[in-house]
Amino acid sequence: MADPFDVVVLGAGISGLSSARALAKRGLRVAVVERDVPGSHASSAAAGILVARGVVRSDVPGRMFYTRSLDGYEEWVRALASESGQELSLREGDDFCFFPPGGKADRFRQRLERESDPARWEELDAPPRALSCAARGGPWRVFRFAGERWCVPSDLLDVLLAAVERDGTLVVPNAGIPQVTDLGTTWKVVFAGGVIEAPVLLVSAGPWSGDVLRPLGWDANLVPVRGQLALVPRLHALDAMVHLEDTYYAVPRGDLTLVGATVEHGEWEENVTDRGLRELRHRLSSIFPELDLSRAVKVWAGLRPRSRDRVPHLGWLVPGRLLVASGHYRSGISMAPRTGEVVADLVTGRDAPDDVAQLSPLRSSGGYRRIP
Repeated sequence: MADPFDVVVLGAGISGLSSARALAKRGLRVAVVERDVPGSHASSAAAGILVARGVVRSDVPGRMFYTRSLDGYEEWVRALASESGQELSLREGDDFCFFPPGGKADRFRQRLERESDPARWEELDAPPRALSCAARGGPWRVFRFAGERWCVPSDLLDVLLAAVERDGTLVVPNAGIPQVTDLGTTWKVVFAGGVIEAPVLLVSAGPWSGDVLRPLGWDANLVPVRGQLALVPRLHALDAMVHLEDTYYAVPRGDLTLVGATVEHGEWEENVTDRGLRELRHRLSSIFPELDLSRAVKVWAGLRPRSRDRVPHLGWLVPGRLLVASGHYRSGISMAPRTGEVVADLVTGRDAPDDVAQLSPLRSSGGYRRIP
């Protein structure tokens, strides 16, 4: 492809497309190369949950980055809707977290007391009446968070993709895993159907980031985590999310409920399994005894990229030339607005905020490693 580009982005998930959009807004010429269909992997294995949990301070690496991304989410969504000419909105309601009595519930509350605004959460004496069926699986400790938000990832992806293409960004789908060569001043990216060169390379290819960077001498230190999900008839009447132990969830989708997601480390196959569906049923039936996955409208799976220390990789591998935005695990959609802006800041020569330094792909714990 003869058109000159300033940046080539590998990966058209939510993070890669958000970065492409932010780069284009700074006047850069951007190409995005996607191995399959945009958003078909990690971004599809998501419920679009945007829970803030009232966090106002935290020393946990990545948590304040996550929270600050959520702070700008509504404005980001409005801008995407305007740019794409398509409707897009966030849903808002309560989030109820169920824990059995014991250590996990105690630690969860201690974290809330340490990090969160007390006006944003409470521990209830009993589940709300509309979820009273859950009491049969108790006893439970139930935490309520008001004013939490969620989105529909497929809708968000459609609008983001339309906005990116409207900005003039080239998006190349079904390109396979590209071969990257360092030409010294530019990167040569060869893929099914073409070749692109650019002085800056952004790798945002989810679990496959390692496949791209290993030939360049980098071990991405990422683990694929398969998540299996299902859309089932509506489980309760509340316009609210329900979490089990802050891991499994049930999220409203109109007349349906999205339930998920399994956490299967080291699995590379994006397929639905009987074992995974049994796990979903086993876990969530403790709250929703009537859950029947045989009535599911849709079941699917996707792979999420998790770093070894569960903190995303965001920053330069080679200053000014090779940049990484990956390893977001289950928070890629939540972190997308700020990921994009930080990528654009770095490429245009601005200093990264203090909390971004914690995400450096060159950090000693959980970061990328040079292959001997």
